[in-house]
Amino acid sequence: MPRSRSVSALLFVPLAASCAGRQDTPVPTAPPASAHVGAPQPARELAVHASPARRPRSELADIGTCDEGSAQRGVARFTVAHFNDLQARYNDRIDGRSRYAYLAGYLRGLKASVPSTLVLDAGDDYEKGSLAELRTMGESTRQMIQALPIDVRTIGNHDFAYGEAAVLRDVRLSAHPVLAANVRWDGAASDAEQPFVPFVMVKVGCVRVGVVGLVTQGYGADDQPSREPFCGVFRQDPRYAEELSRQVKAHRAEVDVMIALTHTGLGEDIALAQGVSGVDLVVGAHTEDLLRAPGLAQRADGTRGWVLQAGHYGHTVGRADLVFDPRTRAVSFESYRIVDVDGSLPHDDDVADLAANLERDAEPDLHAVIASVRGEKKPGRDMSDLLFKAVANAWGADALVVGRDVFWEGLPRGPITLDRLYRSVLVQREPAGTSGFTSLYLVDVKGDELLGLRARAGPMYDVYLPTALNPKRTYRVAMEKRAYTYPFLAWAGRASVPGGRFGGEIIDVLERHARMRAAEGLSID
Repeated sequence: MPRSRSVSALLFVPLAASCAGRQDTPVPTAPPASAHVGAPQPARELAVHASPARRPRSELADIGTCDEGSAQRGVARFTVAHFNDLQARYNDRIDGRSRYAYLAGYLRGLKASVPSTLVLDAGDDYEKGSLAELRTMGESTRQMIQALPIDVRTIGNHDFAYGEAAVLRDVRLSAHPVLAANVRWDGAASDAEQPFVPFVMVKVGCVRVGVVGLVTQGYGADDQPSREPFCGVFRQDPRYAEELSRQVKAHRAEVDVMIALTHTGLGEDIALAQGVSGVDLVVGAHTEDLLRAPGLAQRADGTRGWVLQAGHYGHTVGRADLVFDPRTRAVSFESYRIVDVDGSLPHDDDVADLAANLERDAEPDLHAVIASVRGEKKPGRDMSDLLFKAVANAWGADALVVGRDVFWEGLPRGPITLDRLYRSVLVQREPAGTSGFTSLYLVDVKGDELLGLRARAGPMYDVYLPTALNPKRTYRVAMEKRAYTYPFLAWAGRASVPGGRFGGEIIDVLERHARMRAAEGLSID
């Protein structure tokens, strides 16, 4: 999710802390007029590592073992580990290894020491974090997800980024069920062909645990929530409470503990925990909140539920040690803690090697120095200045229109790698299945029109024009997708702009510029 989407206030009572997550094709100077507007870059082929055959969609093998006698005499204990919003951050390195190697090492160690452990992933495994993912149209991330010991996953809005075929491939090759009770695929001839599972039940030790998945809506080219189907074919229903209530009514009698595994955001999670009886835990995502302790939601009928969310990017993982009392049918926390994913955790060398190999195959220069920066560039105007130089040098553009919020980071002085360059302009493909909402289009505009656009430019956009404009000359303008698709966002009262053609993502033109400058022995700036 973009940085601006967050929930700042917790509207429930926190539990006290207890004792114990391309092909490398340069964009041509003049893209062909036939280029499809919004088309993604070609993918670099990756070897497909075999995945285990997926179990029946609504069933999972038992996790751990159950001593029925001890359970009947007392209480049953089990553990839930959860993470969310990894967003393809396997390029992050800890002591030279992928962050995912430590996440996997911790989870495998936990399952070994506490066999009755259920691992939940609340979605947004794709997008923004890895240039390797962008170059392979999501395939590198799909393989990294399957390398983690996940038992159940809910899909997130970013997980639709690479289009219908990529989503279906992800789900059909997954070794674990992928949940989304409120999303339906138009391509299914029957309910049996729907790719997403609404509900699964698994026995964890002696406890029968039910899990329902819910997903938020997508985002449009203006980076705002949209009611359009993901990729035009995956229809999302925003009536979360109604769908969750329907699933609880259908399955509550089958289970001891009911979990809503949601990718809807903290505000919706709180509403679900407070409003839907029969749900014990809401394990959430999307707003990327880090709750160091579970939030308690009291309901009008006297029952209660708990809300959990574990930050983002694999920096942390939540561990809930739970107790189920078969006599009262109540579930409670024995302990809860957020575990920092760092070098103190055990690591999984196979996952580390997979990340390194996938990145090397997708982008051999990813961690190599490709250019240098003469002076530090801060996010905002400094980076916009650099981008203007890049579109002029690499694409022959005369002008640039770009939002001031597109740069996640600046650039440090000195040598830079391709990975570091990408971290400044992370791609979010909105709407799903198209280019990033900050991608660039090339538009031919007359000089007199440019003068008019400059006069009406809004405060959130930087507009770069030639020093002297000839009103009769045609100029090539590199225009950010939001301004191209929704001109009123950039220029007051402007309803349309001349037709253009897709140029590429900002990383594409920055990379080309950097390599061209380096070949001449010059810094990027």
